[in-house]
Amino acid sequence: MSKLLVSSSRSVYVVNHVEIMPLTNRRRIMFLSPEHEERLGEQAYREILSSSRLLPPSHPMSRAVTRVGRKIAQETNAPFMKWTFHVIEAKEPNAFCLPGGKVFVHSGLFKVLRNEDALAAVMFHEAAHGLARHGAEKISFSLLVYGLLALIFPDYGQISDLMVKLAVDLPFSRKLELEADSIGLRLMAQACYDPRASIQMNTSLGQLDKGSQFKYFSTHPPSAERVQALRSVGLLFLSRVRLGFLRLCDF
Repeated sequence: MSKLLVSSSRSVYVVNHVEIMPLTNRRRIMFLSPEHEERLGEQAYREILSSSRLLPPSHPMSRAVTRVGRKIAQETNAPFMKWTFHVIEAKEPNAFCLPGGKVFVHSGLFKVLRNEDALAAVMFHEAAHGLARHGAEKISFSLLVYGLLALIFPDYGQISDLMVKLAVDLPFSRKLELEADSIGLRLMAQACYDPRASIQMNTSLGQLDKGSQFKYFSTHPPSAERVQALRSVGLLFLSRVRLGFLRLCDF
């Protein structure tokens, strides 16, 4: 009886934390409040600032990131996001967005960028993660999954964490990546960046990733899958432009 009561109370708790993600109208579990998420982001932000070498604001890379960042702040129109943008001096091509809108771009990413449209493709994708609160959603999803496993399998320690990662965590992470691709592409196109740059950028990064022995364990979907999804979103967006539902840009 006690186990049944515990199970029922947990079910009620989970149901009470179902919300609609406003950008896509997708239902999801969210245990973390925006305030809690922001505190986590601030802590990570301070740690990165203290452990990383940042390029000065006057550096050409920093200026390019700032230009795109202004467009991000303008198009997202999200007062709860305290957007800040930095360039970290690091060789590997990477970028990420902390909760609350702290966006970091590695200087090594510029080696594979063709132009500012390509930079916008990456930055709008990462900003979309922050705007959609994907970090908090992943934490919430992990708490739910591991909580259910502990309830169903008391000897959960016998279950391989790798099996859970392959069966549950990676597919969920890939779903969020595709969602960020879709949101980011729409926003960058609204900001009058060429949405085709997003497809070109993913193709370039896919070529870089071909030699990685850990590619299968990447949270990002295979490049071909992302390119196909981006083309579908891009065609839909361009058709709405031609029909007059959205403003026309010179691309």
